[in-house]
Amino acid sequence: MGAWLVSRVAVATALAMALAALTAMPATAAPNDNRSTARKPETKKPEAKKPEAKPDPRVWVLAKAEDTFVLRYGLPRAADPVFAMACQPGAQLIQFTVEAASGKVKAGDGVALTLVAGKRRLELAASAFRAATEGRVVVEAAVSLDARVLDLLGEGDTLVVRMPGASESYPLAGAKAKLGDFRRVCVARRQ
Repeated sequence: MGAWLVSRVAVATALAMALAALTAMPATAAPNDNRSTARKPETKKPEAKKPEAKPDPRVWVLAKAEDTFVLRYGLPRAADPVFAMACQPGAQLIQFTVEAASGKVKAGDGVALTLVAGKRRLELAASAFRAATEGRVVVEAAVSLDARVLDLLGEGDTLVVRMPGASESYPLAGAKAKLGDFRRVCVARRQ
């Protein structure tokens, strides 16, 4: 009978220790089905904060310099816009000027320049010049003053400018608000 008491005490002690070990474990660390290994507690990874998109400070501005009217897109007080469309009613010309990443284009190159807005597309032969900013070029093209060319800015929501090795996009919402005035001074003055 004494052996039985020792065995009962040993069993009770072993059970108490096992029970204490189980209750000390976190709830997610309960033994799995085969009971040979315990699951590791799950940890949540902190969510990475997404950087907030900064509003684009560039705007469309209608300006006049002597006999030239310019619809330009850039920083409000910057000397050089990233895109400009200038009309010279006396010379019967519309000139497009784009500043873009140099890509495959170098100063002095002839450049195939494509302007796309909505379903309208205008392909121009342009020339590249060195820009004030390193790694960028200024590309210029001129065409005869025609009201249909001005229709380009009235289509779609975005103006896409493409040249070899570079592509730039500009929102047209601000341009559309000024397009009527630009058309009036460009087309009406040439007659």
